[in-house]
Amino acid sequence: MNYEKNHKPIKWQRLALIGAIIALIVLIAYVLGLLTGGSGNMTGKKLRCVVSQDVTVFGDRILYYDNQTLFCLSASGNELWSVSVGSGASFHAGPKHVVVWSGDQIQLFDRNGRSTYNDRMTDEIQFARAGEKYIAIVSGKGMDTVLTAKDLQGAHVDVWNNNYSQLLILDCGFFGNGEYLWTTALDVYGAVPETTLNTYQVGKMDIAAVSLGEPITYSVVYSGDRLNVVNTRQLRLYDFRGTQNTQDTVLVYGWEMIDSVTTNGYPYLLFAPVLQADTTGSITELRLLHGKTDTRYSLPDSCVGAGILNKKLYAFSSDSLYRADMNAQRFTALRLPVDNAVTGYLGMTDEGVALLACGSEVWAVTIP
Repeated sequence: MNYEKNHKPIKWQRLALIGAIIALIVLIAYVLGLLTGGSGNMTGKKLRCVVSQDVTVFGDRILYYDNQTLFCLSASGNELWSVSVGSGASFHAGPKHVVVWSGDQIQLFDRNGRSTYNDRMTDEIQFARAGEKYIAIVSGKGMDTVLTAKDLQGAHVDVWNNNYSQLLILDCGFFGNGEYLWTTALDVYGAVPETTLNTYQVGKMDIAAVSLGEPITYSVVYSGDRLNVVNTRQLRLYDFRGTQNTQDTVLVYGWEMIDSVTTNGYPYLLFAPVLQADTTGSITELRLLHGKTDTRYSLPDSCVGAGILNKKLYAFSSDSLYRADMNAQRFTALRLPVDNAVTGYLGMTDEGVALLACGSEVWAVTIP
C-alpha cells in the first residue's frame, strides 16, 4: 500500500508528460499544415502590380493603374490589355465596362479594352459609375453638382441640374437590370447633416427622394426587388419608389459591412466590428445577415479581411485561410501559398481568386 502511494505522483507526472508531448505534436502538425490539409488545392501567384496601384476586381479579371496606364490582367496574372489614360486618373469597374475620368475627361472601355466613348464634360468630374446600360457622371465644383446619364456609346440620356443644389453627392449606382439609378447626397449646410436617397428611371422620370436622417449612409445593395441601405446605425430596406419596409429594419450599430452577395431575394451581407474593421489584421468576429437570419461567427485567429463566395465564408489571417459553410459551427484552416505574411484582403474574383496584400506585394490565390 505504501509502495502505491509513493508512486502515484510519478504516474500522474508521466500522464502530464505524455499530454504535453501530444499537445506539442498537435501544434507542430498544425504549423506544418498536417491537420488542416496543408494548402489543399490552393495555388498562389505573385502579380506584377503593387498595392498602391488601385488593384481592383473586374468580374473574373484584375485591373490596376500605374498613374499612366490602366492594365487588365487575367486571374493568373497574364496581361489581357492595357490603355494609356494619362496621369491623375481614377476609374470604376462596372459589370462589363470600365469608366475612367481625369479632370473633365471621361473615357469608357469594354471588357476587351476597346474604347466605346471618349469626351470632355463642361466641368470637372468628381466621380463616375458604370452600369449594365448606362454610365452616371457626377461633375461640378463644390456644391454646384450635376448628375448626367449617358449610354455606353456616350449618347446623352438624362441630366439632373437642380436636384443637388447645395448638396454633396456621396455615391450612386444602377439597379433593376440597369434601368434605374439611385444616389445618396449629403446636406452639409443644414442645421444637422442629413442624407437623402434619390431614385430615378433613367431617361424617363424622377421617382423618389427619401430622407435617411443623420447617420452616414455608406452602402446601398440592390437585391431581389429592394434597395438595402446600410448606414452607421441601421440596415433599412426600400423599394424603387422609396417606400420603406419597416419590418426588415436591423440594428447594425458597432458593425461595418465588408462584403455582400446579391440573390433573387435577400442579399448576404457580411459585417465585422467597426473597431476591428478599421484596424489592420484584427478581425476576430463576423456577422452575417440574410433576411431574418442573423448569424455570428468567432474566427480562430485575427484576420485581415473576409468575404463570401458560393455560400461559404472565407477569412484571411497572416498565414492561413479559414473557410466555413454559412450554417457550419466551425472553420477549416488551410495554409496560404504565399511567401510573406498577408497584410490585407483586396477582394475576390467571380471565379474564386482572392487578391491578398503581402506588404506592397499582391498575390492571387485560388481558393478551394
